[in-house]
Amino acid sequence: MRLSVQIFLIFLISFGFAQASRAGDWDDAIRPLLQTNCSKCHGGAKQKGGLDLRSLASALRGGESGPAIVPQKPGESLLIQLVQPGSDPHMPPKKQLAPAEIDALTTWVAHLDTVADAPDARADLATPDPAPSIPAGIDPSLATDLYLQAKWQETGTLPAAPAGDATFVRRAYLDLVGRIPTRAERDSFVADSDSRKRDALIDHLTGSEEHAGHLAEIFNVVFLDREDSRKRKRQDRGAWLDYLRWAFKSNRPWDEIGRDLIVARPNTKEESGASWFLYEQNDDHQKIATRTSATLLGKQVQCAQCHDHPVSPEIEQRHYWGLVSFFSRSLNVKTPEGPRVAERASGGYAKFSNLEGESSETELVLLTGGKIEEPDGRRDQDAAEFYEVAPPEQWFKKLKKDEKLKKNVAALPVPKFSRREELAAATTIGNPAFPRAIVNRAWAIVFGRGLVHPVDQMDSAHPPSHPGLLDWLSDDFAANGYDLRRLIRALMKSRAYQLDFRAPSQSEGDLPPQDSLFARALDKPLSAEALYRSMRVAAGHGGDPDEAMRASFASTFPELFPDVYSPSVQQAMFVTNGTLIDRLLADGAPLIQKLVELGDPAAASEEAFIEILGRMPDAEERERSIAYLAPATPERIRQLCWALLAGAEFRINH
Repeated sequence: MRLSVQIFLIFLISFGFAQASRAGDWDDAIRPLLQTNCSKCHGGAKQKGGLDLRSLASALRGGESGPAIVPQKPGESLLIQLVQPGSDPHMPPKKQLAPAEIDALTTWVAHLDTVADAPDARADLATPDPAPSIPAGIDPSLATDLYLQAKWQETGTLPAAPAGDATFVRRAYLDLVGRIPTRAERDSFVADSDSRKRDALIDHLTGSEEHAGHLAEIFNVVFLDREDSRKRKRQDRGAWLDYLRWAFKSNRPWDEIGRDLIVARPNTKEESGASWFLYEQNDDHQKIATRTSATLLGKQVQCAQCHDHPVSPEIEQRHYWGLVSFFSRSLNVKTPEGPRVAERASGGYAKFSNLEGESSETELVLLTGGKIEEPDGRRDQDAAEFYEVAPPEQWFKKLKKDEKLKKNVAALPVPKFSRREELAAATTIGNPAFPRAIVNRAWAIVFGRGLVHPVDQMDSAHPPSHPGLLDWLSDDFAANGYDLRRLIRALMKSRAYQLDFRAPSQSEGDLPPQDSLFARALDKPLSAEALYRSMRVAAGHGGDPDEAMRASFASTFPELFPDVYSPSVQQAMFVTNGTLIDRLLADGAPLIQKLVELGDPAAASEEAFIEILGRMPDAEERERSIAYLAPATPERIRQLCWALLAGAEFRINH
């Protein structure tokens, strides 16, 4: 039996690779195979024999022994020859590829288009979208649907049916304000006969203070991680959270938010908390650089610290250290207005070495490859004349032994030439990676995964599922004032967002559509805050939330954008045996009191399902819950409510 299973799995793997290869799918099948088996010797850290297998273009160029790949001629391709059993030399040196993997490579090379051999071939060669006709001035929600529909047609994918009103209203409240709707909110929406009610609800919720608070919670974690993981207390971030709530409530343009975070030189009281983004890094300029890149550009660059990126050739070691250099003059200080990040006018020079020990001077190099030149060249000596607002005189003197720099300053020092100002401009003006990163992040918030997945790995190793759509939405976002509220509204008003989570009827053996096609609503695990608030709403609690209870949920459910959702044992135990859930469902909980007063098991069962899951129980659920609630004691009612709250249906937005 075990042998049969293994043979079946080998058949599935072989069939999957062959199917992908016939489609010329470098990104989904071939590159991951090469990354797993070849990148250690032929990637960013090492390129033995001069061969770089990080991109199709570099593989076609080959190394000292010539091209590794000869399109449509696998028998003449060194890549195919050297992975065969018994080859000498043999690749990988200490491993033998599976027959299915060799077949996948061979089939792919046999069908490879020679046009890719051009010297300027793109490093990623992402499969382009089918090109729908997009009229000028079209609403982005319609453009979204046209692009997705074109991909569905190309792949023969049948999308799900539209979601019903009860499903939609629950989904919209969770995505936009981070909680399920109350019973009154749900009933009012479902009863409304206006054909435009969905658009009206989206407009209403995105303009609410709850929406601003929900986005603040999300981007607090995006920008700075959870407080407990950084050994911080919630109150440490008070001004920072105030800034985020203000920015989203006022719909501050995203390019201005980017500038606020990088420059960290607030001009108004409302902007004050933005300085915390840099301040919390405690003068660790490498952490500042990697966090800025990941959050504002969607790129993980830390793998290029010691060598060029192992799988993304466009990210080089000089780019990493160049980004660090933009922050290397930064220094945490305390001012009468609160914590700030000063910037010196001189210094900040360093050297970095690769794995071969070759040393290079850092330069102000951008991830785009561009370089910023300092107007007066290298400056090692500091002086007050180089500042708009000069630091204390002590900053210009050589400190005596055991003397510490005074970081309490009367006013924030501001240099005439600011590296951070230059980086902010280069990041937010005319840089396509900047709008692409937030469009992808917003898409993930709304749809459950990004057009590039994972959301903070927007590099050539992770091409977008719909590159044309991502480009179109990013251009539209930039052309319309970096308006995040407009973008979120447009995505949620698309037909695709409003599809049901159940795939359409399929033939036996058919698999549901790939998540990357967005042909149905994807399951989205609730964030800690959304789960906590939704449990409070379901239990009938109003008023201000309990911060200690919120923190407990946050420490147990810390992830926001998991690559793969897999609940932990700790999370399961928290929901099934935790005392916090018992507190929410104590005798004083309005929901428990309401169900006890009903008395009738059938009525109590129906009401529990509607209040917690937003739907009526099905026949089996009705029968079993009524039987359990006979008699409908407070304890039995609590147990039924606990079971509904602990179930996957409640913990998932669908």
